[in-house]
Amino acid sequence: MSLAERVWLAAPLAAVQLDESSRGRYLAHAERLVQRINWEAARGFALTDRVIESIAAHAALLVAGFEPRTEPFRDVTSVIVHAGTIVTHETVPGPTRGVVSDSPRYLAGQAGHGRGPIVLDWRTAQHEIAKPDGGTNVIYHEFAHKLDQLDGVFDGMPPLGSDEGRARWEQTMGTNYRRLRRRGRDPLVRAYAATNEVEYFAVVSELFFTVPALLREHHHRVYDLLSDFYNQTPAAGV
Repeated sequence: MSLAERVWLAAPLAAVQLDESSRGRYLAHAERLVQRINWEAARGFALTDRVIESIAAHAALLVAGFEPRTEPFRDVTSVIVHAGTIVTHETVPGPTRGVVSDSPRYLAGQAGHGRGPIVLDWRTAQHEIAKPDGGTNVIYHEFAHKLDQLDGVFDGMPPLGSDEGRARWEQTMGTNYRRLRRRGRDPLVRAYAATNEVEYFAVVSELFFTVPALLREHHHRVYDLLSDFYNQTPAAGV
């Protein structure tokens, strides 16, 4: 079985959501991820070709609307896969302004700044892959962070190419993010998205690819904005 065939099997949702013009781009991105970046196993995890191809297949779905020559994942140099939950002890801002914390943090994934690695918990990823319409996907989430950083700034606003585009993004994403912060809950967007604008973009990107019809129903302006950015209309086939 060819790599292309294995990629299609690893992410069957791609065949449903992508139109004919997007499928070639999708395969090119997936194959590039498999072959170009450095794949590493953490703490003795058995990193198989199936795991690598599954992660690459799902990450590639995000950029199926991008021409391969633009290399949207050019800053993804390595992916480190853990068997289970990732525990970090890095210093982060605490709950009170001016206070920091070095307490253990338990993560399902993390995207390093710049050319830093993406770190994934395979147990969580595998569980979410098995439920493609479950609303969450740590692979989409962390790779969306890398798209956010393409302009060198980690701020929840990926490169948009024009002042008009940036203004529209701020008006739509900013308004919905602040509303979530103020209310503390939303019928669809989970509370973690209220952490900051960076996490809001990553969380709604998960929703865009897993439950696009629901995102369009509850937050149609956010859906339309992401549709323009990703150059995809996943709700069209739902």
